[in-house]
Amino acid sequence: MSKFCANGHQMEDSWDLCPYCQKTGYVADPSKLGKTKADSAPPMPAAAPTAAAAVIPARKTVVLADLQKAALVGWVVIMDGNDKGKDFRIRAGQNSLGSDSTCDVVVSHPTVSGKHASLRAQDGKFFLTDLDSTNGTYLNRDEKRIAREEIKDNDQFRLGEVTLKFKCI
Repeated sequence: MSKFCANGHQMEDSWDLCPYCQKTGYVADPSKLGKTKADSAPPMPAAAPTAAAAVIPARKTVVLADLQKAALVGWVVIMDGNDKGKDFRIRAGQNSLGSDSTCDVVVSHPTVSGKHASLRAQDGKFFLTDLDSTNGTYLNRDEKRIAREEIKDNDQFRLGEVTLKFKCI
């Protein structure tokens, strides 16, 4: 005989905890769900919550479109410092660069601001923009600080004292 939780989810006979709503207790007859106590037979006694039930995290369904990443359009490689050789993928759209762990390109160096610059890939063109960083953004060994410049394949740019090389796909 099948049993159902108080919300109507079908449960295996050996289960005391509904895997869908994490509630204990069940009714043997689903036609009795939603009825008042006067209308139905008393439900079987609910089992006490277990320690395992208390630590099960709630699940959340993720929209499939949110999982799909933008197209890969290039990458940057750190050319010096402690992270020399470390590379990062550049995807279509906006890519953040900086020392903050939430950036798409994380450059761990004291001269790199948290949100130092952005690299935007759009319509086959790439634009490097300084985000008012403390130590500036420089392109191709030029000592003139940039605000926003288009970059091309094999260009090198500097965030503070760290040089990165850009490769386009």
